Amino acid sequence: MVKRVDLNKCIGCKNCYTVCPMDVFRFDEEKRKSVIAYPESCQNCGQCVINCLGTAITLTDEIFAYPIVGSR
Repeated sequence: MVKRVDLNKCIGCKNCYTVCPMDVFRFDEEKRKSVIAYPESCQNCGQCVINCLGTAITLTDEIFAYPIVGSR
């Protein structure tokens, strides 16, 4: 799953927002920073990390899992 290393390192290049095939990122025009809006959609392809000019994001081994409702 994609994680933010340091928001201060985000230089506002929009590369992560542009290259992500799963639409995980949004861009906050006011703050000029990318936002990890949908981490549960991340498929760990690594395109965002490779293309991040500010080295502000990384990938982890974590997976996003929704709790099973009503399970016994």
